[in-house]
Amino acid sequence: MTHSKTLLRKILPSLILIAGLQPASGQAWVPEKGTGDFSTSYNYLSSEGHLGVNGGREPEAAALAQNALFEVDYGITDRLALTVFLPIVTIRYNDTNPPPQFLRELFDQAKQTIGSGVYSHGFLDDGNYHTSLQDFHIDARYNVALHPLVVTPFIALVIPSHDYAYVGEASPGRNLKEFQFGANIGRQLNPFLRKAYFQSRIAFTIPEEAMNIRTNRMNIDSELGYSFTRRFAVRGIGSWQYTFSGISSLDQLTTPELALTHERLLRNRYWHAGAGVSFALDSKTEVSADYISFVSGRVTHYGKSLSIGISRSFSIGGRRASTQLISERYREERPKS
Repeated sequence: MTHSKTLLRKILPSLILIAGLQPASGQAWVPEKGTGDFSTSYNYLSSEGHLGVNGGREPEAAALAQNALFEVDYGITDRLALTVFLPIVTIRYNDTNPPPQFLRELFDQAKQTIGSGVYSHGFLDDGNYHTSLQDFHIDARYNVALHPLVVTPFIALVIPSHDYAYVGEASPGRNLKEFQFGANIGRQLNPFLRKAYFQSRIAFTIPEEAMNIRTNRMNIDSELGYSFTRRFAVRGIGSWQYTFSGISSLDQLTTPELALTHERLLRNRYWHAGAGVSFALDSKTEVSADYISFVSGRVTHYGKSLSIGISRSFSIGGRRASTQLISERYREERPKS
């Protein structure tokens, strides 16, 4: 048992879970009653290594993920919107430092030490792609103000789609239920920049407890956009996360159970930044692309991601569906239900 724990502790800095996927919408503006959007996107995520407890880069235990994301955003009233989001994650371990065979031996020793009943899933970091549904995200947001600032509080539930594996770089997620709440805020930047807008989402997350640890966190996701034409727009994107509690040191791995399953209990923090473009093909269809760089953080990954998506508007009950041309989308006037 002592030998297994020693091996586990040597490799623990390399076994850090890939960041969870988040819904693409979460906007301050809500769709009109009876209308909505269906969006699908492809996400390529390259984790090139890890950021340690002091923020230093450790080029080890890299991973590659290729994900398909599906999202429906629907206006129940002119103020209340519901979003449902589900990713399909395909991910593989993509490194020889440490080699997959060493990780397999470590994994097998840990499971043998712990015994049955703690972790019933198999080994994932064999270098092959593993595909799985991840978590359902159900988000309800209600607009409470339009002038001068658009303010739209929200509540959300994150529910694992099934009991999936959560140990290893090739794990699809944390397999934990979560309750989220916060607010979306936004504003057109006229009269200074008539074709520009700003929006931000401030979220607090209370996840399910595991091994007597709960990793409560705060996220701020912001976007600054500008419409060059009625169809074409660009945006800058920034994301910040601060986790209030969890594992951030090897000294906290006091049991073999914690050593094996610690990935979903990490106290990680990060800054991500990037840019994106959107183009309206017609009144109902929009395509977009985003590039994100993992700039800094602690007990998390560094790397990059690229997303390409398409959104198609729809209506129910005779309302006319329209994405609105980009320059007109973020209007501040609309009928109240």
